[in-house]
Amino acid sequence: MIFGGKQMAKDDEMNKLSSRERIIALFLRMFKGETITYTEAMADYNASQRPVQMDIQFIRTALKEYMPESELFYDKGKGVHGIKSKGKFQSGELLAILKILIGTRAFGKQELMDIEYDLLELISTDDRSQVKRLLGAANDAYIPVAQRDDLIELIGNFFDWIINKKPIEYDYKSSNGRGPQNGHVGIPFNLYFDRFYFYVRMYVIDLNKSYVCRVDRFTMCKPKSRSYNIPEIKKEDVNAAINKTYLLKMGNEIHFKIQYWSYPQTALDALPGSKVEKILDDGSVIITGDIFLRGILLWALGQGDGVKVLAPQSLVDAVVERLRKTMTLYE
Repeated sequence: MIFGGKQMAKDDEMNKLSSRERIIALFLRMFKGETITYTEAMADYNASQRPVQMDIQFIRTALKEYMPESELFYDKGKGVHGIKSKGKFQSGELLAILKILIGTRAFGKQELMDIEYDLLELISTDDRSQVKRLLGAANDAYIPVAQRDDLIELIGNFFDWIINKKPIEYDYKSSNGRGPQNGHVGIPFNLYFDRFYFYVRMYVIDLNKSYVCRVDRFTMCKPKSRSYNIPEIKKEDVNAAINKTYLLKMGNEIHFKIQYWSYPQTALDALPGSKVEKILDDGSVIITGDIFLRGILLWALGQGDGVKVLAPQSLVDAVVERLRKTMTLYE
């Protein structure tokens, strides 16, 4: 009697284990996008219809309780069960995010495709093909500014180094030969995106100075084993850094004053942190702000007769000199 009871308990346990395995297998198959009929499940798992029906019902109930963004469906026409995602994002939300991402041109084409693939998993299964279709033309015409396909990996590395205050030995390809390049050790302390590129703010130990570096221009980064605390006085607020950084952080920091004849918000958007000081009778506005000379110079030259630089004199002289040189090209 005792032996028989133990044997029955053992058999029940084996049946339970078999049922659990079957449920997991069915769930994983459907979760990966496969659909399955009762007949297929009965044949694949050597089970009668009733246990398979109970397994399907268990999965449906579990999804409602623990994974409400997914649902088990039944296609009456095909007689199949499957799992589809309701999505954590609305399709319009994700389409907007992906369009912005494409517009930045920051990632290599393959890396962009990989990001899109992962993000599409966050919307309804039913809507994915439509969103892909709407992205098709933009993807085909996509031309990245970056020539590397490991930007996400590099950003992830900088994330780790910033969080853990890790110094890194690095090689860096500067656009003008200035600033820290090869053989220095720096401590990254902030990361941001601005106009096509990701930037990292980094304190360079031997130079006792903080710099802005473009992430895609690092050719080698080797983290050191020990952490390092940066002197607070050497850290610059990241919002201030973004407001002062336009195209490249080059030249001296200046307080500028311009007269602008086009739509004011266009200039304010292009020159973060700037403000309208005065509206003049002819419809133009006086705009002031703080920025680096190189950035405002390049922007002003691109505005044609829509802008007049009023101050500082160093910026006025730089604009006049550039325009004079340009005119000589047409003489």
